[in-house]
Amino acid sequence: MNETCDLFEIDSLNPLLRKLPPERTLIEWSDILKFRPRLKSSPAKRIPESHAHVIKSIFVPTTLLVQVVVSLFTMLIVSLRQRDPRLAENRRMLFAFAEAKRAKMAADLRNLPWFPEGASGAILMGPTGCMKTHTLRALFRLLPQVIEHGPEPECGWMALKQLVYLHVDIDASRGGLMLAIATAADRALGTDYARAVQRLKTVEQKMVEVLHILMVHRCGMLVLDEVQTRNVAPKVLGPEFVAFFLRTMNCGIPLVLAGNPLSFEHVLNHSQDLRRLVDTGKFEFYPFYDGLDREWTKQMVPGVWTWSVFEKPDEFLPGPELLYSRTGGVADFLARYRRETLVQALRAGVDCVRKKHFEAAFDSPAMRGLRPLISAYVARDVSKLGDFSDQPMAYLDEFWNRMKAKRGAEAKRAPGTERATDDKKSSKTKVKAHQSDVPALP
Repeated sequence: MNETCDLFEIDSLNPLLRKLPPERTLIEWSDILKFRPRLKSSPAKRIPESHAHVIKSIFVPTTLLVQVVVSLFTMLIVSLRQRDPRLAENRRMLFAFAEAKRAKMAADLRNLPWFPEGASGAILMGPTGCMKTHTLRALFRLLPQVIEHGPEPECGWMALKQLVYLHVDIDASRGGLMLAIATAADRALGTDYARAVQRLKTVEQKMVEVLHILMVHRCGMLVLDEVQTRNVAPKVLGPEFVAFFLRTMNCGIPLVLAGNPLSFEHVLNHSQDLRRLVDTGKFEFYPFYDGLDREWTKQMVPGVWTWSVFEKPDEFLPGPELLYSRTGGVADFLARYRRETLVQALRAGVDCVRKKHFEAAFDSPAMRGLRPLISAYVARDVSKLGDFSDQPMAYLDEFWNRMKAKRGAEAKRAPGTERATDDKKSSKTKVKAHQSDVPALP
């Protein structure tokens, strides 16, 4: 591509970009990402309990989450610009890959043709409940998954179903992952690729077939989610998986890996793989540090807790610190707690949430099962996290120590402020102040 050309003109004429949303500023993205499901229930009818469960789709755009969305969308745009189908070399690459596949060159993947400039990668990592998948879905909500194109002689097709993104949960085996990707593509495109992939004998053949499918449909972004140690054990994203990840990017397809930090140890310890897989960024998700965190108090709590199925506002409004003590600063737990308060009020047949519903919700089965984990987060106690096999203890311990040092430095720069420090005495004092409101955690 001629670097002196006007990119705005190039993008407007590129059919792969033509029907995608425009690029926006961080502030503009923040505004359009906000999502609060609206329910209009007739006052004469009882509100169904299931309505409270739609809170799981609410999205509060914090600084990190907006940055992730902007980065991933930019990665998608850059990739589709590089694969502009009007360019002869891009069309030749598709034919060369198909010829290599037919010639059974897949036995040695190094013989396959690759784009000279591969796509970027990104890693989203963090404990469960910290909005990794939720953030991806917020982006997908604003994108068409499939764009249907008519005849484009200049691009070499009579018709094309463009696959803008593909979101797949990772499988424990490479063969299973190839089938999962083909199945997800079939659901989006209305095709039957999975049957052909399933018939192939070797993992290498399946891999080449899947890469060819993604290339033909100009997949803008492949997202592999739920990267957990149990899914990729015992090799923990070993070299076989990583080889597929790198070859996906070599085909011009951006790759996003989202999952538990424990599963990325092999990748993060190999500098060459790391360079490719985090070209767009390594985004680290954490629970909010404490009940005084600005984004917790000013964004997350108001954004989640003010949502209701009732027209009448709550009679009891808990403060951010009280909510932190009952959710550990985990966004998913906060939304679940809010859901349970609404459920308790609905079951009581009243017109708003009252304090007794707030208390009953914390003792509900949905919250009670989480209380040991919440207790560990509230206390920032790594030893308690050891009771859970999937908790990234070193990852969280490093974050908590880093934030403790930061808060200590802030307190020294601004003596006399009411900003909380992180010594145990201060933490215990805050919890004690709420003892009349907060039942003891197990």
